[in-house]
Amino acid sequence: MLLATIHAAVAQEPIFPYPGKLIIIGGGSIPDTIFDHFAQSIGGRDQPVVYIPTATSDESWIQAGKHLEKFKNKQFTNLQTVHTRHRDSADLPVFLERIRSAKGIFIGGGDQSRLADAYRGTLLHQELFALLERGGTIMGTSAGASIMGSVLVGGDHRKDPSKKFQLPQGLAFMKRTAIDQHVLVRNRAFDLIPVLENYPNTFGLSLDESTAAIVTTQEIRVIGQSYMMTYDPADWTSQLQRWGRILQPFRFHAPGGRYELSQLK
Repeated sequence: MLLATIHAAVAQEPIFPYPGKLIIIGGGSIPDTIFDHFAQSIGGRDQPVVYIPTATSDESWIQAGKHLEKFKNKQFTNLQTVHTRHRDSADLPVFLERIRSAKGIFIGGGDQSRLADAYRGTLLHQELFALLERGGTIMGTSAGASIMGSVLVGGDHRKDPSKKFQLPQGLAFMKRTAIDQHVLVRNRAFDLIPVLENYPNTFGLSLDESTAAIVTTQEIRVIGQSYMMTYDPADWTSQLQRWGRILQPFRFHAPGGRYELSQLK
């Protein structure tokens, strides 16, 4: 049985209060429709894009520039890289200037803790928020998706979800949100439930592979090939009031589906 009590939702800062946009991908192959949407969002394939490949451990792959090949193959022509393993190097002027000049950011997959360790709380992190404030787009896949939330799911939590772990913080482009990925392919549909029980009033967002959530101030829209799942604390509270327990902890959203963020404000 899911938890029998939950704190009532209260008015808080909006989940995503920025003029820009997030494109959150659940891992796997990225369909052309998602690349096309990214290109449209930033004003064309000739606009400056920064790729952050830090989540992967394959340093030689990064140094050889192979991380950029997927974008070159999709006719993106103005590509730069921001990458470091040491947070004291994250604020190098060359990195900050690349973010300031970018219209779009792509954050690759791997281990989200590498991203948090290198960038959270840095000047570069602040520049990513500034990009969203000026209407830019941040796209990420797998670990690059989870890092956009405020709470990071994974590690020990997946090994024993019955225990209450103190989870690390993400980059929090989406406020009070936990984001999971590869959700159906890796049988993770229920992984967010104990997280949200331990972090009341946290919104949950899960995505299957080859599927993206397009996040704006008003809504989350689904594109791609599979499903998005939402875990809404207000809906949990409603179920508790109606039935005394939570019987439907998540909702499926197929491509073309929309979830209105106004209900979370």
